[in-house]
Amino acid sequence: MKYITILSLFITSHLWAQSTKISDDQLVILAKVWGVMKYYHPAVSQGKVDWDKTLINTLESPFKRTDNEIITEWLEMADKTSFEILTPSKATCDSITFRNFDSKWIEKSRLNTISKTRLLKLINQNQNIGTYYSNPTLKSIRLDSQKEKIYEGFSANVKLLELFRIWNAVTYFYPYKYLLDTHWDKVLKKYIPIFKNIQNEQDYKLAITLLAAEIQDTHTGLKDTHQYAVFGKLTAPFTIQIVDNGALITGIKDEKIMQKANIKVGDFITKINGKKIHQIIAEKSKYYPASNQSVQLREAYNYLFSGNEPAFTIEGTTEDGKTFKTNVERMPRTFAEEWDKDGIPNYKLTYKGKSYDYLVWNADQNRLNPVFRLEDKAYVEFSSLRAGEIDSLMCSFQNTKGIVFDLRSYNDNGALLKVFDHLLSKPQFFGIKTQPEFDQPGKFCFVDYIITKEYKLIGKENPDAYKGRVIVLINEYTQSAAELWAMIFKKVPNVIFVGSQTAGADGNMVSIKLTDGNALYFSGLGIYYPDGTETQRIGIKPDIVVRPTLKSIRNKADLLLEKAFQLIDEQKK
Repeated sequence: MKYITILSLFITSHLWAQSTKISDDQLVILAKVWGVMKYYHPAVSQGKVDWDKTLINTLESPFKRTDNEIITEWLEMADKTSFEILTPSKATCDSITFRNFDSKWIEKSRLNTISKTRLLKLINQNQNIGTYYSNPTLKSIRLDSQKEKIYEGFSANVKLLELFRIWNAVTYFYPYKYLLDTHWDKVLKKYIPIFKNIQNEQDYKLAITLLAAEIQDTHTGLKDTHQYAVFGKLTAPFTIQIVDNGALITGIKDEKIMQKANIKVGDFITKINGKKIHQIIAEKSKYYPASNQSVQLREAYNYLFSGNEPAFTIEGTTEDGKTFKTNVERMPRTFAEEWDKDGIPNYKLTYKGKSYDYLVWNADQNRLNPVFRLEDKAYVEFSSLRAGEIDSLMCSFQNTKGIVFDLRSYNDNGALLKVFDHLLSKPQFFGIKTQPEFDQPGKFCFVDYIITKEYKLIGKENPDAYKGRVIVLINEYTQSAAELWAMIFKKVPNVIFVGSQTAGADGNMVSIKLTDGNALYFSGLGIYYPDGTETQRIGIKPDIVVRPTLKSIRNKADLLLEKAFQLIDEQKK
């Protein structure tokens, strides 16, 4: 044991010694300059210089130098490196937006005049800009970081390199940087001391999880999660749904543990280990990337009951109103198998005093039945819909009083655009997007379509377009492609959206490769309404707000669908 302790101290000391002696203020400037040169200097951006190695050598240098001396050395070395003369690409943009781009910091910095002039020239007279680190795939509009290097083992300075890598990738290629609550420069200043003082893998996993959350993008996440390290490997023996500042037990994962704790489905938990649920969410939400508060509540499932301790205490009320306090054993968690929390719970529809199973699993087709008919109304579970059945289904709906399209689950099949051929009487323009301008990193190109040029307009000339009422159901699980569907449904005349704020993460997902081979994902394209209004963070707002209640969840009642059918019934024939 004595030798193990000594070895542990040696390893810790060795890792600590690896951390750079460069000051935090210097590192802020170096991170920014390193990014400018990585994406704008011809030799560096073309991959002619090992830019990672240049930074690591600087971090490991035992000599104390000013930031001006270091940057001068970087520039001289890069300027001496040969590069290719590139033919400028033809502009395909309708316009360029600069709202994510900022070079004023160079002029305001403490860099000497020579360095400032050289860096500004790189940016303002951008020529021969390569895409080695950003877009090596020809004609792609996506950030592609496949050329980033991977490092074996643990090194504190490599983790500091990783901060530089991530921060600059977001700086130059995250379309919604301008929407962040905290200025991205302040995030850099905040995390430099955190990453600089990383001494082990646990420190690193905590730091990278926190940093990812700063992007405030529901698309953001790590390919290989660090949740076990951050929140623990054990979790509750039940499934829950967040409602009314508490957690309602909705399902059983380990019946024996549940019986031992004397808890059951329908019990409402208000405290965990003496702390109120909403307080835990307020404290822990900083670890989860979320575009808005709806997603913060949604993601609370992932950590509320997690931990490494074998048990936890809960307090709350039973379905008949009795209070309880009990000790609950934890069980191992497996993210891929815990709970299919995305989408629609196993609700029933209560209509005119009768109960209906409107979500029926079709084992032969391996999907939910996409359609439920009741009298003169139709319900479409959009995630189960297939393009080949749209024409026949919509024709069968032609004389109904109303159709409800449920977007609370996910379907990214573009062929489903055929639905709008039946809902619209003429083609409609529904949105625009921004994509990275790789020849001018940090700037984004506006184009007047979202999907492809061929689908700039959706729908067709159709004098027999559907005349009934169209209702769309949305909530916090309506995300990404589902939000795009919602944007298009906005073009349907007199459509009504029922539910709650969506996830606020539209567009595709791109990633920056991390130093250990993991990847950090975030939104790569900007998605906007025709007038330039964002869906990012805002999401799709309902016309009529309806949220599940404690009572409705206990009764498995779908209040959103009930409201939709009510609105259809109220429509005058």
